[in-house]
Amino acid sequence: MTFDGSQKIIGKGAQAEVLLYHGFAYKVYNQSYPAEWIAFEKQQQQAVNKAGLCPVKYYDTDDPHIIKMDLVVGEQLEKSVPKAPEEGFRLLAKAFRFVHEADACDTTIPPLSATAGLMLSEEEKSEVLPVIDRLSQKYKSCICHLDMHFLNIMIPHDTALVADKINYTIIDWMNTRVAPPVFDYARTYVIFNEFAKEALEFYKAAVWPDIQALGISEEDFFEAVKVCTVLRSKE
Repeated sequence: MTFDGSQKIIGKGAQAEVLLYHGFAYKVYNQSYPAEWIAFEKQQQQAVNKAGLCPVKYYDTDDPHIIKMDLVVGEQLEKSVPKAPEEGFRLLAKAFRFVHEADACDTTIPPLSATAGLMLSEEEKSEVLPVIDRLSQKYKSCICHLDMHFLNIMIPHDTALVADKINYTIIDWMNTRVAPPVFDYARTYVIFNEFAKEALEFYKAAVWPDIQALGISEEDFFEAVKVCTVLRSKE
């Protein structure tokens, strides 16, 4: 695929940059990034669309390292949180509930238990997989985003941040798996612990009532945190 020079960079990560081009977003991966992983990302997005969790559709291009996507107009929630932190964390908690309540029947999203060990050493597998199995037997599984944070929630430009009223779109579903929700909450805890330790208490205050309502114990939550810490170290 060839761009005509009018493209504009609107996002950049370690493995890809996102371009605005003729009304669509294009995710352009490094050529070294495995094409099969990109194909898997497109499959994930289709499953997420089917579950009603995100309206953004992905389209094939003539380059396996470029994905064409519907453009999400707005800004990342992170930009608005400093002005209204309590509402930002309330919206984060609301986004978790929205994902976890989706119908997971007949989904093609893989279970966490089937993919968690792919990048782990034998020692790490012995540490991580029994916990995933135990908690998967103890708690009901659902669709989990597994990368839920303020950068992956888009809200309209110049809109007052009121969690109960604002429209939002959750993006970046590559890590999505079917698992007990404790792993979703734990994964975000690990991310805050890594990048914004000062936010941990705000985060726990926002989501802990929902965690308790699901019957998840504090001990199991922090067991899941250990699992997510190991898995994140392999990314």
